[in-house]
Amino acid sequence: MIETQADLIVVGCGAGGLATAVRFLEEAPGGRVVVLERTTREQRGGNTAWTGSFFRLDPDGNPAPDFADRMHALSGGLTDAEIIQVLADQARPTIDWLNAQGVQTIAGPTYFLTSKGPRLMPAGGGGEIVDRLSARVADLGGTIEYEATATGLVQDEGTGAVTGVTGSAGGEPCTWRAPTVVLACGGFEGSTDLLREHLGETGPDLPTITPGGRANRGEGIVMGTRAGAAVDGQFDRFHGEPVDPRARSAEALIMVYPYGVLVDHRGERFLDEGADTPDNTFEDVAYRIWRDADQFAFLIADQKLMRQDIDRAVLTDAPPVTAPTLEELAGRLDIEPGTLRATLDAYNAAATPGEPDVTGLDGVSTTGLEPPKSNWARTIDEPPYVAWPVTCAITFTFGGLRTDGRARVLTPAGRPIEGLYAVGEVAGIYHRSYPGATSVLRALAFGRIAGEHAAARVAVPDQP
Repeated sequence: MIETQADLIVVGCGAGGLATAVRFLEEAPGGRVVVLERTTREQRGGNTAWTGSFFRLDPDGNPAPDFADRMHALSGGLTDAEIIQVLADQARPTIDWLNAQGVQTIAGPTYFLTSKGPRLMPAGGGGEIVDRLSARVADLGGTIEYEATATGLVQDEGTGAVTGVTGSAGGEPCTWRAPTVVLACGGFEGSTDLLREHLGETGPDLPTITPGGRANRGEGIVMGTRAGAAVDGQFDRFHGEPVDPRARSAEALIMVYPYGVLVDHRGERFLDEGADTPDNTFEDVAYRIWRDADQFAFLIADQKLMRQDIDRAVLTDAPPVTAPTLEELAGRLDIEPGTLRATLDAYNAAATPGEPDVTGLDGVSTTGLEPPKSNWARTIDEPPYVAWPVTCAITFTFGGLRTDGRARVLTPAGRPIEGLYAVGEVAGIYHRSYPGATSVLRALAFGRIAGEHAAARVAVPDQP
């Protein structure tokens, strides 16, 4: 058994864990911090390393006007109001701090054609956050242990306070001891067993949207609950996105689904593709593909869509399937041709001829069609026809440990577990729907808070 003594143990090397470690070292120079990362250095960073890391902030770093209201509304009022307020208050200081670490932020375009303006993001995406903050940990004297996995918490037998973690590194059993442990090791999207437990038998069919998600196997949640933690967030929901399963690239998004029709593998429509702008519907559309279309659908469109500037909304590296007739297209998609033809004939009869305006809700809806299409209901009748396979990829799960506005892990009675904090996806705050561009931001913001609290818990030597 290998034992290590430190002042802070951080489990996870994504945005939340690294922000915790850096902030701790800034506040407690000379403090001993160890970050445990289950993967190799090249694979580090969890979901953060692969995402564009958009922030729901104005270009100056301040929260968007609808920031708090949107988080409240999308959760149905179930997300802790204190956490929302702390996140809103800490947004600008967090961005200023990130800039001070050497991560430049820019106003970049989103992948939604209906977006009214750019959204703040790190230059270089989430990978830049991971690389720069990892370098800062090393510069400030911290340690990142790769291929090190935490599987249990060490607690004081008398008080229940968390005093370390157990696990393995390099195939050897290890114990890392410290007065503060911060769990920042993601949700359970990489766990077959937990996906099946909380999402049912088809849960494990969900691919992770990035390779980093496969490392998030829910141990932090399991460790926390075994230590007496309460849970929060909706365990049977997740943040998913519609992607092209043929792609070799990560996050191969297909965000042009509102401008065509989505059909299942039988060739039938199963939802309202144009219910709202794609930034408000993409998560539900992805969820419905998994739940209602056996995890596989096709976006069918024609040359009216291909004349639009859609490059930033189609991130797959695979070209669309193309055919001169619907029957040939059906054959190439392995759909029964007669069913696809009947579906498109019924849709076209209920739709309106003309070019789609992809930049905003146009109110062009179908008449007498079920399910309806509420916007962009333009006929699909200009060959050659195009199609993209679309499946649901899971980005992260909603359920996790219950925390407060100071990132402390709470018991069912609402009392903090001494020495235990949780930041990022391992802390459950989301219910019903995800308020886009808040995940990496909250990991950074609460990571900074946890780091400051951990620094305050370091014993100060007596002065002569």
